[in-house]
Amino acid sequence: MSGIVENRGSFSAPAQWDLTSRPLAETEDAAANAHADDVTANPRTGYSGVQKHESAFHSFLEYLMLSLFPVLFLPNLYLSLNRLYEQEMIWLVVLAIPIALLAGDFVSGMVHWAADTYGSEDMPVLGPNFVKPFRLHHIYPRDITTHPFAATIGNVCLMAAPLLLFCLYLMWGRDVSSWLAFLILCVSLMTLATAATNQFHKWAHSENPPAFARPLQRLRLVLEPAHHELHHTKPFETHYCITNGWLNSLLDGIKFFRGLEGALALLGIHTAKVNELRKPQSAASAR
Repeated sequence: MSGIVENRGSFSAPAQWDLTSRPLAETEDAAANAHADDVTANPRTGYSGVQKHESAFHSFLEYLMLSLFPVLFLPNLYLSLNRLYEQEMIWLVVLAIPIALLAGDFVSGMVHWAADTYGSEDMPVLGPNFVKPFRLHHIYPRDITTHPFAATIGNVCLMAAPLLLFCLYLMWGRDVSSWLAFLILCVSLMTLATAATNQFHKWAHSENPPAFARPLQRLRLVLEPAHHELHHTKPFETHYCITNGWLNSLLDGIKFFRGLEGALALLGIHTAKVNELRKPQSAASAR
């Protein structure tokens, strides 16, 4: 196959391909191609034609975490706000909201970059549940729009739950300082922004996002489609932040992620190597 490359995990597709094509790590095996062989895929429209199927246990976890998130988030919100009010520092809420949105955007960028750049699909646990969805997304970016709400944000709620539980432990029954209350408020709001990120991401790829989402996108309060399209354009190694994209210009401008890759390489942690482009086989055979 032409176009065989080796680089740091953000990969260039051959010119004749649609920009939704994206190569993956060498350890990702024929299971990925089997995914495409079994369906009528159309990478040019961004849809694979595959219906997302998860194990009963995974689906249970997603719904459980989706239900548990407000149970953990709301007490943290109440306790931190109440403490700030008691200390006559409720005005800090004005600072907490943008800080939380920026922090959420940064976290989304770090996670996105890591999944695009390191590891492989056959890693235990993280491979099929973390690496594979991110990388398939570059081949079929519109598939995310077909996922139900619980599948869209359930995994993020699962990751946010321990942090919220720890914050609740720090606040519950304790006479905490106003600054700790402010920190916990920021962290709690950040988890909310992070949990909602995949929904914002889903809207950015949707052909018909909800009417209320469009002004939010125009105001750049959530991820805006044209801005996110820059990530899906060669060389696919910029604009990783997907909560609202506020930090992309800064992080890309200072080459933040390239610097991280260089630092990790010095520690012996190297980016994915590509020896073959993942190509939707059924789409190729259909032509």
